[in-house]
Amino acid sequence: MTDDPYRSLAGELRRVGGFAKDATPFSELPWADFLRPRVAESKIRKSFTKALDQAKAVARTPEARYLPPGCPG
Repeated sequence: MTDDPYRSLAGELRRVGGFAKDATPFSELPWADFLRPRVAESKIRKSFTKALDQAKAVARTPEARYLPPGCPG
């Protein structure tokens, strides 16, 4: 599998509490897809910390509520 910066971003978002942990394998994949149009890949590569801050912000939007297992708010 090739490196997917959005999957890495989603995994870190989960690790810092941006969304609830889930035992379901690959639960970060829907989050990675959600983040793709919302966080520029160039931002992830240039400043992962800033990209993570942006991901935290969009994880709290109403658009993210459908994602498993849900954002703690």
